[in-house]
Amino acid sequence: MISRRLSCAIGIVLAAISLAACQPTDPDPSADTGSRQATEVSSDVYVVEILARDYAFVGPAEISSGWTTFRLTNEGTEHHFLFLSLLPDGKMFDDYVAEVALPFDSVWHELRDGTIDKPEAGAMLGRLLPEWFGSVKPMGGPGLVAAGGVAQTSVELEPGVYVMECYVKTPDGEFHGMLGMARPLTVTSDASGALEPQADIEITLSNYDLRIRGDMTAGEHTVAVHFQEHPNYGLGNDVHLVRLEDGTDTEQVVRWMDWMNVDGLRAPGPAQFVGGTHEMPVGYTAYFTVNLAPGRYAWIAESTAEGMVREFTIE
Repeated sequence: MISRRLSCAIGIVLAAISLAACQPTDPDPSADTGSRQATEVSSDVYVVEILARDYAFVGPAEISSGWTTFRLTNEGTEHHFLFLSLLPDGKMFDDYVAEVALPFDSVWHELRDGTIDKPEAGAMLGRLLPEWFGSVKPMGGPGLVAAGGVAQTSVELEPGVYVMECYVKTPDGEFHGMLGMARPLTVTSDASGALEPQADIEITLSNYDLRIRGDMTAGEHTVAVHFQEHPNYGLGNDVHLVRLEDGTDTEQVVRWMDWMNVDGLRAPGPAQFVGGTHEMPVGYTAYFTVNLAPGRYAWIAESTAEGMVREFTIE
């Protein structure tokens, strides 16, 4: 099977492919994406506003380090997310493109076209990717959010060069990242000074359990996600919140969340996602904000292991 470290970083490769193949231009010429488009909501909160469009991120190229709240507004017509990854010291996009993007692009096309299966794809990537690829550090970010929605997630960032990307698929099976929805982000040594958020709901992710503490009631909540463990294979542990309509099959949603399936993460989504957080290293904590209206919901971890789906209802 594909190793966890390899699998969780696979999506990041799409960013390099995108940058190598079609360095995107800003879809809104009036947007000053090279400046600090971050809003100090208060002295305790540092908010970075990101617009998700079909298919580009609009936002700053440089932000401060420390506790950072990413507010992702989905202005597109498909689901999007923002996955953050820290590149190892000394590595830049040129290295990523030359040593990772081209071999991965070849392997991905074979997998998508059905000439190899998942285990064969993992073996090929293991042979082709450089050793430093395993040092890419997943650092969370706003989870899946439906068109017209807003996802807000807070993470503590150290200085460095990051990739921010979305690798949801279009209806015809192309990754958003390959179409331009990937870009670099520099985090400077200047600290934001923001404080760690306070949560009223806590989720602890371990192998293989999703433990929840707190009262899930109608209204706004801040959810803390503690990364206690990761499995040795698969995508690792993250958590997304999905609103379920009558008749929605959670197993179908789980299958859709596996991007390595041909139809996985392929628009349109089987249900309405409302946010969450991506994988982070063991010992880290991310926070995200949700506003729960009456209805049926489920917490779903992308590793899709036993015990990683929790349904609940808001009256």
